[in-house]
Amino acid sequence: MLNKPVILCVDDEQTVLDSLKIELKRTFGDQYLIETAESSKEALELVKQLIDDNYELPVVISDYIMPDMKGDELLTRIHAISPATAKVMLSGQASPETVENMLQEAKLYRFLKKPWQPEDIIFTLSEAIKSYFMEQQLANKTQELERKVATFHKFVPVQFLKLLNIEEYEQIKLGLCVEKTMTIMFSDIRGFTSLSEQMTPPENFNFINSYLSQMEPIIYQHHGFIDKYIGDGIMALFPTCADDAVQAACAMLKQLLKYNQGRQRAGYKPIQIGIGLHTGPLMLGTVGDQNRMDGTVISDAVNLASRIESLTKTYGTPLLITEATFSKLTDLSQYHIRVIDYVTVKGKTVTVLVYEVFDADSPESIKLKLETKADFEQGFKYFHNEQFEEARDLFEQIRQVNENDLAPLMYLNHCQTILSLTMPKSPRILIVDDTPFNIDILSRLLTKRHFDVLIAENGEMALSIVKQKKPHLILLDIMMPGMDGFETCRRLKADSQTEDIPVIFISALTDSLDKVKGFELGAVDYITKPFQRKEVLARINTHLKLNLLQKQLQAKINELEINNLDFKEKINRLVRD
Repeated sequence: MLNKPVILCVDDEQTVLDSLKIELKRTFGDQYLIETAESSKEALELVKQLIDDNYELPVVISDYIMPDMKGDELLTRIHAISPATAKVMLSGQASPETVENMLQEAKLYRFLKKPWQPEDIIFTLSEAIKSYFMEQQLANKTQELERKVATFHKFVPVQFLKLLNIEEYEQIKLGLCVEKTMTIMFSDIRGFTSLSEQMTPPENFNFINSYLSQMEPIIYQHHGFIDKYIGDGIMALFPTCADDAVQAACAMLKQLLKYNQGRQRAGYKPIQIGIGLHTGPLMLGTVGDQNRMDGTVISDAVNLASRIESLTKTYGTPLLITEATFSKLTDLSQYHIRVIDYVTVKGKTVTVLVYEVFDADSPESIKLKLETKADFEQGFKYFHNEQFEEARDLFEQIRQVNENDLAPLMYLNHCQTILSLTMPKSPRILIVDDTPFNIDILSRLLTKRHFDVLIAENGEMALSIVKQKKPHLILLDIMMPGMDGFETCRRLKADSQTEDIPVIFISALTDSLDKVKGFELGAVDYITKPFQRKEVLARINTHLKLNLLQKQLQAKINELEINNLDFKEKINRLVRD
């Protein structure tokens, strides 16, 4: 049951309080509780207690002259505790200045002179109570409206409406649109599908909301706003400048590190995200019908930003930006940036220059990327000038300095793919044999036929050479001290970087079981000693050609996954030739 509202009367004369109480009881009956206090101190304690006990206090009527505290100070203090309460002063001695001060400081409702007329008291208090409850209703309506507006803005960002120049919600209608140049951000959780399969539906939503609650404030702090959530992804717009978007993206990645630390403490796996940024013109507007409208953004720039985000997986980096965004940054010295690639994303025909921003990397990663930046950019130039051997050598050097940098590995693989699609003038052959006589014969034979010959006297040496200079084919003896040929072949085929090198066993072992074992380990051929020179040359040339054809076929199969149209055309041209 709700507490009755309270009328508080304050006066240091008991007869006055009794008279007021009788008059109020006669007028209002049991509609209100009538409380009295003989001093300001008692009144203040009573007001605090009433507020704490959730009583409504529509009106306080107080004398002015009281021994411990004057009425103007009392009503000012009550106003600080309960500003909505109407304050009425009774006095025959208060000056006009006092009344004026109380109007300012205590929001005095009415001043009545003593002696008062009962009808004046009743009318004043009735109007004060009516005013109090009207203001309460208005405040409740205002709060309800504010809640509805806040809820509305959760679905339609206020920034979106401002960009459409909408000041009143009645102005929202179908077809409103405006063209702006902005930076678009797309971000996405890596591997979310497999992650979500391990969670129940409530766990999925709790996880997504937990993650999004970490990212959303950062976007707003950097003057952006979220246009829409797409499952675990975010599409955000930055209307002010490209720097806002880049700085927000870096801050999101740094916050993700802290978020992952919390996940790990709770026993969960860390997550990774990708962010793509592009700056360009777009159309903001409303779509739908009269019963269901939605705000949306329509632009080729939006599609491109989404494609750039998807490329973060390809290049092994969490943040990529287009040249359009790069060119809009006000001070490039604020950031750690390197060029990544010319790419043609799916659905597009124009080549786009893409950059990596690595400010959110670990300090060690930033240090290594800066150390290798010049070599990386030179390798980038070599690659796009079709100087693939020079590019390959530079990217191999970068990998030796920073093996965790995946972008050079991608270029290295591209170089090796292209170089593998053409037969070099001097194919590189690695001879692995512990007998100097055999090495001498094979070396002379192959050198005379313009092969580039490498020599290893045992399996360990062969594996070391292969890492430094990848051969096109390996002639491998079986019986060697230490690591034999079978184990050497097994290790070559177990390494993704060397598994595609054709291996021909050349051995004095003639038993069919040895031959079968060699083929089972991945060898493409088996030559028995003593060998015939023409036979060796014929088998080498045959397997070099077969390996080339296999690589050309694989390149055609992988063609759809390549992002750069120029790179695709290079492959097609090499395969046709």
